[in-house]
Amino acid sequence: MTGSKLRVVQWTTGIVGKAAVRAMAEHPLLDVVGGFAYSAEKVGQDVGTLCGIGPLGVVATSDVDALIGLKPDCVLYNPLFPDIDVMERILAAGINIVSTSFIISGRAFGEVDRGRLDDAARRGGVSLYGSGVNPGFANVFALISTGVCRNVQRVSVLESVDCTHYASAESWEQCGLGLPIDHPDISSMAEKLTSVFQDAVEMMARALAVDIDEIRYDVEFAEATEKVELGFMTIEKGCATGLRHCWSGLVGGRPVIELPIIWKLGYTMTPDWPLENGYVIEIDGTPSVRSRIEMIHPEGWDAPDFGTVTAMPAVHAIPAVCDAPPGIVLAHELPLIVAAHVTG
Repeated sequence: MTGSKLRVVQWTTGIVGKAAVRAMAEHPLLDVVGGFAYSAEKVGQDVGTLCGIGPLGVVATSDVDALIGLKPDCVLYNPLFPDIDVMERILAAGINIVSTSFIISGRAFGEVDRGRLDDAARRGGVSLYGSGVNPGFANVFALISTGVCRNVQRVSVLESVDCTHYASAESWEQCGLGLPIDHPDISSMAEKLTSVFQDAVEMMARALAVDIDEIRYDVEFAEATEKVELGFMTIEKGCATGLRHCWSGLVGGRPVIELPIIWKLGYTMTPDWPLENGYVIEIDGTPSVRSRIEMIHPEGWDAPDFGTVTAMPAVHAIPAVCDAPPGIVLAHELPLIVAAHVTG
């Protein structure tokens, strides 16, 4: 990218959006020119103020047409749940989208909606890219790690974290946490909420030139042994307060790509799985490789900055996505995404 700053509209100012705005306000290549707000109390407020920094001179609005009318280069799309119709409108208007909201390849949206988004991007001459910390950054880290191998039999990306301080009750409730451990819908709810991980399986398989036969989901829940008070939600004794699940890409019945995840809310549960407090990448091959990623926060793992580590892989990707060919683009189709222009 050359020339003037890229004009970016920030879509929502939640946990991830706030971190993104703080980063873009300091970025020499990005300029926040608009902001979308769902809630009425945020409309009309300065986006910078909403995100905990000084005023940016940019007023938040819920008017989609007004934001499209700004003709930004990119929308950084960070809602809790995506709106396919709105995304299609943005892309068809010739505006790139970088998103952390349930998209890597678009597989989880279904073939119809994935096709709508890809077609809209191609008609608009722009790109759609999905990222985040996981799925996103952690999967790319694993792919890069295979580069030292002569052959690869299996790639695993484990996320194992204490989520007690991630105050997004709606996300956890949609995932089944807080429901009785034997609730008939609890497994299907967790599968639906985490379905974007099948996107990551597909993306990794395509990068590795592997034709997977099946993508499988497995899940088990941990039961609260006493009432859990989190501040942002309450989990009663006997209800789900943690889960261990895995999305796997199979070839001939054998897992070639595995994305296991352990999430825990609170500290009184059974089973009480040990945590890695980060990401563990394991590659079975010649040679085998084991890597560990820890996000070191000033206040320790009791107060991790989930917003920043989710937002930054998307923020750093904006210039490359704006230069990418039209359509849905995947991580291995972009240049290496690093913290360019903000180091030193």
